[in-house]
Amino acid sequence: MRLRMLSAGVVALAVAVVAASCSSSSGGPSGSGGTRAGGSTWKLGSDLTCSGPLASSAGPYCDAIKAWAKSVNASGGINGHQIDLIVKDDAGNPASGLRNVRELVEKDHVIALVGLPPAYTFSAYLKAKKIPAIGIIGNADYRNPSFFNVGLNPFASVFAVSQETSRAGVKNFGFAYCAESAGCAQSLPIIQAAAGGFGQTTTAVKVSSSAADYTAPCLQLKNAGVQAMLIGAGSDVVLRVLDSCVAQGLKARVAVPAQAIEPADWLKDKNTEGMIGISGYAPWYDTTIPGIKAFQASMAKFAPGAGTGAAASAAWSIAEVFKGAAQAAHLGDNPTSAQVTQALHGLQGYTADGLLPPLSYPQGAEQNLAVSNCYFTFTIRNAAFASSNGGKSECIDQQKLAPFVKLLPAS
Repeated sequence: MRLRMLSAGVVALAVAVVAASCSSSSGGPSGSGGTRAGGSTWKLGSDLTCSGPLASSAGPYCDAIKAWAKSVNASGGINGHQIDLIVKDDAGNPASGLRNVRELVEKDHVIALVGLPPAYTFSAYLKAKKIPAIGIIGNADYRNPSFFNVGLNPFASVFAVSQETSRAGVKNFGFAYCAESAGCAQSLPIIQAAAGGFGQTTTAVKVSSSAADYTAPCLQLKNAGVQAMLIGAGSDVVLRVLDSCVAQGLKARVAVPAQAIEPADWLKDKNTEGMIGISGYAPWYDTTIPGIKAFQASMAKFAPGAGTGAAASAAWSIAEVFKGAAQAAHLGDNPTSAQVTQALHGLQGYTADGLLPPLSYPQGAEQNLAVSNCYFTFTIRNAAFASSNGGKSECIDQQKLAPFVKLLPAS
């Protein structure tokens, strides 16, 4: 099973083989509430995990992607072209995901995919079909020319976690990863190498999303003297593990990628105070950023009641990358997937009104290694989210990431 690590490659999520997929069309001309523009309609596809065990972390992507399409159409489309967005739910089942993507490509004839599920088996298929896919990609796909990573790449995400915990004085680091699949451990060598580079030792334990409690792994982390830990699981499981470990007397800060956070739950849990948050996207709560302000307003209008946290903001940002590329390339009627791919390569320093650090995709196999090395940091202080580093992003020198590239499988 190939796992794409949610939140740019450091969180190994458990993938359950569950329910069959369902699909819906969102944001099309007939359902957007807007007036259809004069140009042709562009078909985009999304295979996402809208239900199932990972829905607490991955589910918000679905609401945000649909709201984005409705918002675009209500404002006249992109270059005068309405978006027909077809969303399919794989429910956390990679086999269903492959079937969904085949249908999107061969039956629905989409020109690109926006957003990717936490686990997928369609990487080789998209590469053969030359269909561009925009989203958070996994460790084994960083050289796949059909994938366009948004957010931290796998190497930068691991480095960022080690760097920020080291700055907080952490010498002993813990990594709790899912027990459901052997693939969940694939980031462990990278985490150990990155931690070692900052003089940290690493203690790794397995956790199951279905466990009644986490006493045993928490005691193992406590006995190892762990001072901070990364928990590879969905948002609800992360909190269960954290709370269990605190109950066992473990005094450790939790380091977490932003997309693993469900804001309301995290702010209610007193054990998240002082957490170390890492994000390849601008803080979703900071409406002084124009892109975040537009995102929050559109979600309120087109997806009232839906979550507007980091996961939803990431999905919106991913869709905005397609929009930015299409606008800059002046895509017209009936664009091909090849034209979309070329448009993505044409982006130069794109930020989506502050949603992203400057983004460019150079031609060649390194397109995903040369981008997405910048991250934002934040924490929870007095039961409220607070940006670190003055709300500014920090970029990692690509040369510092080179040693980690050798530790991950090539596609």
